[in-house]
Amino acid sequence: MITVTAKQQVRPGREEELDALMAALRNDILANEPGCVRFDYVRDQDTPLRRLVIEEYRDEAALEFHRGTAYLREFLPRLLPCLEEFPEVTTYRSVAPVPASVPDGLFHVGMVVPDLEKAVALHSDVLGVEFTEPHVFRIPLLEDPDPHPAELTAVFSRTGAPYYELIQAAGDGIISAEHCGRILYYGVWEPDMDARLEQLERQGVGIDAYFRPAPGETPFAVITAPDLLGARIEYVGLADRAPIEEWVRTGRYPE
Repeated sequence: MITVTAKQQVRPGREEELDALMAALRNDILANEPGCVRFDYVRDQDTPLRRLVIEEYRDEAALEFHRGTAYLREFLPRLLPCLEEFPEVTTYRSVAPVPASVPDGLFHVGMVVPDLEKAVALHSDVLGVEFTEPHVFRIPLLEDPDPHPAELTAVFSRTGAPYYELIQAAGDGIISAEHCGRILYYGVWEPDMDARLEQLERQGVGIDAYFRPAPGETPFAVITAPDLLGARIEYVGLADRAPIEEWVRTGRYPE
C-alpha cells in the first residue's frame, strides 16, 4: 500500500475555488481509478486556510496510472494559483506486510416497489434510516430484452454501503411490477465491463438487462439472469460511483 499526503496553504479568497477543484478531482479519481482505495480532503479546524490531501494506492502501478491521467495534468495548473506555495507532498510506503487487496464487493441491494413514496416511508420507519431525494435516471437504451429508452426513478438509503435502493415499478421489463415484493438484484462495482461480459459469457451466465449509452456501445450497467437461488447481480461501471456517493452524502443527485 502506498500513501501520499499533500499539505496545502490556501491563498485567502480562493477557498471556494480550491474546494471545487478538489471535489472535481476526487470525482474523476473515484470514477476512473479502482487502484485508488482512499482519497480524503480535510481542513485544519484551527487554521481554516490549511488543507490536507490523503491518498492511498494499492500498488506502484496504481500510483503511476494516477500520475499519468489527463485530468491530473489539467488540474495542476489550476491548483497552484489557489495556493500560497507549492503543496508539500510526501509519499509513504508500507513497512509491515500488507494483506492481499480485496476487490470491491456488494455496494447496494435493489428492490422494485409499487409506490415509491409509501415504500420510502415504510422502510424509513422500519429500518430507522433516511433516504435520498428521488432521482429520475434517463436511460438512452435499455435492453430488457427489447431495446427502448427508459426512465428509472429511484432512491438510495443514506447509510453506509451496502445501500438500499428502492425503484418505482414501471413498464413490463426488468423494473415491472411483477418484480415487486423481493430483492431484484445485488449491485457491485465493475471496473472493466467488457471483460466482465466476456467472463459471464464463458460461464454461461445470462443477461436480463443491458443499460447502454447508445446502440452497440459497451453498457454502463448490466443485470444478470437469476441464478439457481433466484438472485441477480447488477454490475455497475465505475463512472457512476462518484455521483452515487455524492447523492448518498448530500441527499440530492448531482446535476
